[in-house]
Amino acid sequence: MNEITLNEFKEIFKFVLNNNRKLEDEGKRPITIAAEGSCGVGKTQSVEQVANELGMTFVKVNLAELEETSDLVGFPLKEYEIKLEDTTKWVPSDLLHLYTCNPDVEFTGNSRMGYATPAWLPREENPNGCIIALDDYSRANQLFIQATMELINTGKYISWQLPKYTSVVLTTNPDDGSYAVTGLDDAQKSRFCSFNIKFSIDNFAEWAESYGMDSRAINFAIYYASELFDPSHPNHLNTINPRSYTTFTNIISGIKDWSKPESLALILNISKGCFHDPNNVVGSLFTSFIANKLDKLVTPEDMLMKKWDTVKEDIEKCVYEKEDYHPEIAAVLNTRLLNYSVNYLKDGNKADVVCNRLLDLIDNSNSSTDRHLFSEDLIFSIIKTIVAKFPAKTNKLLLNPAVRKKIL
Repeated sequence: MNEITLNEFKEIFKFVLNNNRKLEDEGKRPITIAAEGSCGVGKTQSVEQVANELGMTFVKVNLAELEETSDLVGFPLKEYEIKLEDTTKWVPSDLLHLYTCNPDVEFTGNSRMGYATPAWLPREENPNGCIIALDDYSRANQLFIQATMELINTGKYISWQLPKYTSVVLTTNPDDGSYAVTGLDDAQKSRFCSFNIKFSIDNFAEWAESYGMDSRAINFAIYYASELFDPSHPNHLNTINPRSYTTFTNIISGIKDWSKPESLALILNISKGCFHDPNNVVGSLFTSFIANKLDKLVTPEDMLMKKWDTVKEDIEKCVYEKEDYHPEIAAVLNTRLLNYSVNYLKDGNKADVVCNRLLDLIDNSNSSTDRHLFSEDLIFSIIKTIVAKFPAKTNKLLLNPAVRKKIL
């Protein structure tokens, strides 16, 4: 199965949205996108993020929660055709009395069954467009799926239509036996472009940093990414996914000191309720996490903002145990520093703070006297990402010969 990460999906999705405007201007139907992936991986949330970034109206309709098809397509009503000033229109029966006294109105005698505009449909058009996310598409019954096909094919349903520049997105779980979903036939699948979304710890860590997840919980997720989120890992539980993990961390974020015995006991019990794991895998990992003092790692804010001489010692204490270097901890800190720096720059802060700290790390990696904190590869992975995302702000980095040689 060909899979892509959420960040890759978002880039494709943005392109499709832009192309859909072009198609609609040419009188063609926009392309519908389907995002398939395991529960909690972030499909719907990423769609909403794109809508917010592009200033588009975002509407989510959870098809699995609807009971009547009228909740999706509107309630049926009788409509009558009239002519007024060379214009033909359909009028609902309950509004017909507004036209009966107008001598300029001609009743054609034609009638039809129409549908009232559903409550979820935006009443005002957004010049930037609209995204309709039909969530849990494959959990809906066949009537909802048929109605959805009509919207995809025509952009309307009998007597109402989607706003201009509207793109429809379907989100669903895979039909692999793990979820109660309805399999789609080839004819249905041919009506939209489908992408299989896979979990990426890098994407999750990036999101968690911007979300404001407890710093200790982000460290835990990165450090034990395979055990928590990789289905192929022997200790992985299906009940552990990004959504359930976020719920768990939101609960325990109120515990100030995780290392206290009473706090750890409380965390272990909370994990049982969140993950329904008789073996309490997460609890066991937490015990090891606390025993190794990984909840005390230097924060990314301190790594970026503290004076170099101070933070250098803080990082050194984390990645070295006497003379033994721990590359796995260095990798966690590297990821944290990268994501925090990206958010720092996105917020409009001056790039000098980030550039100077990265240059400090380069000097450290080239030093013949100081113990090296991060490998050269780790440092330049940060620099490449920062330069790619903020080229206009990071010229200072490219003035460094070592950086220029690596990047260019």
